[in-house]
Amino acid sequence: MIRIDISRAIPPRLATYLLGIIPGVFFEASVAIGNPCFAASVLSRARDIYPFGHYSLFALFLASALFVGQGFFLAAWIVDLVVFSAFASGRYLIRNTLGSQWLYRWFAKRQGFPPKQSNFTHLLSRVIFWARGREYAVAARPVLKCLYVAVQRLLKARYGIDRRIGGNGDDGEWGVWYSALGRPLKDFKEASLASRTTLGCGLAGFTALYASPPLRERYFVALCLVFTFAGCFASIGLARWKFDPVRKSMARLRSVLLELSEANTTTEKASGDSEKGSTASIETNEGD
Repeated sequence: MIRIDISRAIPPRLATYLLGIIPGVFFEASVAIGNPCFAASVLSRARDIYPFGHYSLFALFLASALFVGQGFFLAAWIVDLVVFSAFASGRYLIRNTLGSQWLYRWFAKRQGFPPKQSNFTHLLSRVIFWARGREYAVAARPVLKCLYVAVQRLLKARYGIDRRIGGNGDDGEWGVWYSALGRPLKDFKEASLASRTTLGCGLAGFTALYASPPLRERYFVALCLVFTFAGCFASIGLARWKFDPVRKSMARLRSVLLELSEANTTTEKASGDSEKGSTASIETNEGD
């Protein structure tokens, strides 16, 4: 039985570039519905200048939608970048102010021994431990232990590197290994693309309000708000996931396990092929 996998014939990143067609189609369709006379005049001008057929006009519509939609998709990517930068700046400020080492030492000296109990001291201690807990989460330690075991086995199985804690190794080195190894997870990539596409549709709808004033009805405005808030909510959720120690470590563990399973499958296949080759050579020698 012949099996054809169409996904292998399509470049893996082609869908990323073609997703911009969705906001473009939404924008052009909204303008055409809101102002049919303008759409009819554009079509008549195109037919007067170029003798396009129906299929050619449809292909031109899709090409223009892709070109226009890429602008909205790029604007959604900029919004994602702004959200990520805001979370990164907030984390940097918390780490260097409330979660800093100098503030922790100053609070320990101020508290004294035995510790002074007051409302200000209690509130400040909770804030400091909250800030330090965002950087060094206790709940992430079991996940990091599992990640260390998976990375150690992956280095041994796939790259032939026998690396353990101790000697010349340190925590910074293992941080580099954690970031370099692993396969990208499709779930998070698809979620990022979906958030940008949805936000791009919302931005395209608000732009269509200025291009076609008849669209300024509460139903269409509500639809644009739903698209925009859904895209922003998804972007904020992804940014929170990237800066959450437990979720980030769990995602790294999943990516490392995915590459480890591929390495084990490749090793088993290679060993099976070598066994078949040795068996065939033995049978040949016996026949001779």
